[in-house]
Amino acid sequence: MNDTLNKIKAEAQRRRESEAMSRASSMDLAQRRSAAAMPLFKAFGDIENTFVRIDVLKRIWPEDYQRRSDRARGLVAGFLGGEPHPYGLSLHIPGGKATFEVELTWDGKILYVSSREVSGLRPWASKVEQPEPWLEDFCQTMSTLLEF
Repeated sequence: MNDTLNKIKAEAQRRRESEAMSRASSMDLAQRRSAAAMPLFKAFGDIENTFVRIDVLKRIWPEDYQRRSDRARGLVAGFLGGEPHPYGLSLHIPGGKATFEVELTWDGKILYVSSREVSGLRPWASKVEQPEPWLEDFCQTMSTLLEF
């Protein structure tokens, strides 16, 4: 009986250690994704107070565009990944959403993903391994929405 109890305790201890290692690994991956997304958040921070074109606001929210924020930060549908480790940004665009996020592949590579879902059109996505084309796509998207 004692031998069985010892085996059960040892198995429980192995399971706890495994879960702790898994949580630590998940936290490291989340921090890595968040760090890779920092250039996007910096770029958005640079323009978040810029005015959105009125015609864009009318196309996104035809019924109540005048009650919406007329600044770029008002286009934010959400930050992906939550508060502690955000890894992307989802934006309202005319007819749908544009999303910019960081993904990790099974082998640990970082992918920068831009995607658009617009009603009436096929979804579009681009995955690149370098942040420059990804940020360029973000800038191109924002240039169609903002007033300069």
